[in-house]
Amino acid sequence: MEKVKQEMKSKASPVRATGEYWSGQVQRWRSSSVTQKEYCSKEGISLERFGTWKRRLDREDQNRTGTLVSVPSGVVTSALLTMRPTLGLVVNERYRVEIPDTFFPATLETVLQVLSRL
Repeated sequence: MEKVKQEMKSKASPVRATGEYWSGQVQRWRSSSVTQKEYCSKEGISLERFGTWKRRLDREDQNRTGTLVSVPSGVVTSALLTMRPTLGLVVNERYRVEIPDTFFPATLETVLQVLSRL
């Protein structure tokens, strides 16, 4: 049993040390409806380390200068008229995403990942 634990630790360590891993964890927590403590307990990750990475990633997002992406207004207008958004999401005070009640969580996660890289 101890050998299995050591193997799991050695395989998990390099991945858990990356910002990409923690960025994904923070995004998944934000899209959940649970507290940080509940999320970390469920995922088997350190609450302290999660908090450290969340603060670090939040600081990086605040320091990043973004560029605006041009979207044809006709596309946005027609999309908003055909879909009735039930939730508006503002990302870093730079983007507003209207989310209909029929959204796919995987699509939202992809959109958030793209926005986080801008």
